[in-house]
Amino acid sequence: MIKITEIVEEKKKIYAISEESPFYPDGKGGQLGDRGKIGNANILFVEFKNGKYYHLIDKKIEVGEYNFEIDEKRRKDISQQHTAQHILSAAFEQIADLDTVGFRMAEEYTTIDLEIPNLPENIEKEAENLSNEIIQKCLNVEEIFTTKDEISKYNLRKGLSDKVQGDIRLIKIGDFDINPCGGFHVKNTGEIGLVKIISKEKVKGNLTRLYFLAGFRAINDYDEKIKITKNISNLLTAKVEDTPLRVEETLKKMKEYKSKYEKINEKYAELIAKDIFSKAEKINNIKFIYLETKEDFVNFLPKFLPMDEVLYIVKKDNRLEISSGKIDCKELINNIRKDYPQLKGGGGKNRGSLIGNIDIKDIKKYI
Repeated sequence: MIKITEIVEEKKKIYAISEESPFYPDGKGGQLGDRGKIGNANILFVEFKNGKYYHLIDKKIEVGEYNFEIDEKRRKDISQQHTAQHILSAAFEQIADLDTVGFRMAEEYTTIDLEIPNLPENIEKEAENLSNEIIQKCLNVEEIFTTKDEISKYNLRKGLSDKVQGDIRLIKIGDFDINPCGGFHVKNTGEIGLVKIISKEKVKGNLTRLYFLAGFRAINDYDEKIKITKNISNLLTAKVEDTPLRVEETLKKMKEYKSKYEKINEKYAELIAKDIFSKAEKINNIKFIYLETKEDFVNFLPKFLPMDEVLYIVKKDNRLEISSGKIDCKELINNIRKDYPQLKGGGGKNRGSLIGNIDIKDIKKYI
């Protein structure tokens, strides 16, 4: 049973508050929190603050005692990610003496931050391989409870914070790793299945952030990527192993076709430029040309128009592309935006753009 002592409603959110809770809070130690039910209300988030547990729930309940359910499938997933993180961090330390200085578990992936700006591919792969070897060895994962006075007898991977008070929980993975932790873990490394690094990026100037998946997250990611590669191979009518070469060939052909397409558009623009100029409306000694089209030939028209006589505007969706050698485009755009502040845009003397809805007859007033 869980005893709810208070119900708080704020900003359209409902919190069931308790002094104690079987639900692990979100964010504690970088870990995701539990989900489940209190009575018939679903838990959306769990927070521990001011000495109390705040359970964000999807429907209002009353103060009192309730049966509860914990989402064990989610807890298993969290355990897989968390133990995998311990293994991966230990692997990087053993292989390259790299410390993990940051850890975050999200709903779709987990990250660790390593103290190196550019992580070599060979070290990354070696650490991943070692981690999977440890997983396949099915090592026992033990909880050890100790105190600050006794902690020195353990060879910890990471030093203990001075803020830690009272009993200390250590997670020991065979003889491979031992580290303080208060989160969820599997009982045996074999329960993880596998761990896979999926990407990395440089952060904070001198750190490498690794994104990884473990357990069913890694399996689901693999399934999705197999599906994608099969779809690509079907589209290209090629074997999966031949798709990189076929994609390269296709991109090369597309580049050639694009070049030919642009030449055709340029030639077409040259052929019709004279006719468009002759039919242009004249406003205050300026030839005003306005086209509303998504066709690409319009990009080449200025090349064949006497732009020192022309104000040329092309509308594509809600974007106006403006160019001229006769008037200052920047000044024109600024004047329009003073009266139509909802419009976005800007530009230079000879070219600019406006984004938003404005009738062309209203623009003519500023010419």
